[in-house]
Amino acid sequence: MEEGRYIYGIIEESERKSFDLGGVDGDGEVYTITHRDIACAVGNSPLRDYSSMLKEDLGRSLVKHQSIIERVMEDYTVIPMKFGTLACNDDEVVQILERGYSQFKELLTRMDCRIELDVAATWDDLNNCIKEIGNEDKQIKELKAAISARPPSETLQDKIKIGMMIKDALDKKREKEQAYIEDFLKEVAGDSQTHQVMDDTMILNCAFLLEKAKEPDFDYRLKKLDEKYEQRVHFKCVGPLPPYSFATCQLRKMSYGEINEAARLLGLENGVSLDQIKESYRHFAQKNHPDTDPENSRLRDDFEKTTKAYKLLTGCCQQGGIPFEDEKKEDFIMAEIMKP
Repeated sequence: MEEGRYIYGIIEESERKSFDLGGVDGDGEVYTITHRDIACAVGNSPLRDYSSMLKEDLGRSLVKHQSIIERVMEDYTVIPMKFGTLACNDDEVVQILERGYSQFKELLTRMDCRIELDVAATWDDLNNCIKEIGNEDKQIKELKAAISARPPSETLQDKIKIGMMIKDALDKKREKEQAYIEDFLKEVAGDSQTHQVMDDTMILNCAFLLEKAKEPDFDYRLKKLDEKYEQRVHFKCVGPLPPYSFATCQLRKMSYGEINEAARLLGLENGVSLDQIKESYRHFAQKNHPDTDPENSRLRDDFEKTTKAYKLLTGCCQQGGIPFEDEKKEDFIMAEIMKP
């Protein structure tokens, strides 16, 4: 299998460094490929499709990927790369760093001396929580009393209604507690990113970005939350971690023909600025927004294509400019920040 470069993350470093680590595949070294004063931490790896790996092998590789990034984080601020990110060779890695230089420098500055802490809050006893809702909610109590003397054959729909009312009340209770917990912790953290809860037992699944020096203050706030909820809520905190939820990058490959077509849709040429792209798209949207003619499917399709072109070109522009080139040339590659 052809060998490529597995990319773990981006750091500030101008010299070639070698880390005392084996790569995701268990052998070889983890080292840096540099451009100016930034670098990618990489390892030699087969050019494989990680998404097609067996589940057990995939899990082991993911754990290894994360442990390597966290080891690099001990010495550097790291902008993590998405698991399974591969470049074909050193030149492609340098191209990624070169095109994304300004964006990477800005991100590295913003994430400097900051860590991610992931907090999960769960009901210690969900059944007891549901029982409390049933006893405290006036409408639920009244409906329960109304059906208590009726035979079961006549109460099925009412019982379903009660179940739905309890579920709705539980969701509202979760939202209220989630907002309180997140706001209380955000007074110490600079930013937060809420993730989807896994099931009804979970109240909060949230990542917090904070200065390393504030970690003791964050721990203190978690202890205060423990005291407030008196063991009714269980808190689990994982970290410190690299900023996975705030600055993880992924690679995007596209053809030069795709870039040229996007520019054509917006009536743009070489040398265009980000402001010109935004102005062209704003002008197009004012004249061709699907809301002006909701029944016109062609207008909606054209708007979607042009919006996609706009996002592609603004991404390119933020990564060093739009590379208008001959369509016969090789694919263009750039890194972009993953949206949570």
